[in-house]
Amino acid sequence: MRRTFPLLTVMTLALATPAAAGDLLYPGGTLLSEGAIGKPVWEIQAECAGLFGATSNILASNGDTRGADAAKAQGVAFFQDGVERLMRDRGVSRAAAIAAASPAVDAGRAGALQSIRSGGFGPRSGWNTARSICLDVADVYKGIRYR
Repeated sequence: MRRTFPLLTVMTLALATPAAAGDLLYPGGTLLSEGAIGKPVWEIQAECAGLFGATSNILASNGDTRGADAAKAQGVAFFQDGVERLMRDRGVSRAAAIAAASPAVDAGRAGALQSIRSGGFGPRSGWNTARSICLDVADVYKGIRYR
C-alpha cells in the first residue's frame, strides 16, 4: 500500500493565493520533488515552514529539545526565505507577504501533524518523504534565489 502525505497533496493544489505572473516557480530538483514543479517557490517554502514548525512542536512535547530546536531553526529559515521571496516576486510589504504565506504555513503544519500522528518520523513515513522534499527544495533554491 502506498502512503500518501497531505503536504504532497497540498503542494500539487493551488492554495488561497494563486501564482502571480512574477512568482518564481519551482523548476524541480529530484524525482521526489517533481510534484512541486511549477508551484511558486514561496508557497512551497511556507508549507515547509509549517512542516518543520509542527515537527518542532511534537519533538518538544516528547522532550527532544535538541531536535525541536533544530526543526524550529529549519522552519524559521524556510519561513524567512518564503516571505522574502514573496516580497521580491510581488513587490509587497513584509506584512502583506506574511499574510499571504500564512495559509500555506497552516496547511503544511496540519499535513505534518496528521502524518506524524499516523506514521511517526520513521524512514518510510510520509513525514520523512515531505521532509526530504523540503530539503530538496532548499537545495534547489540556493541556486535560483537571486532570479
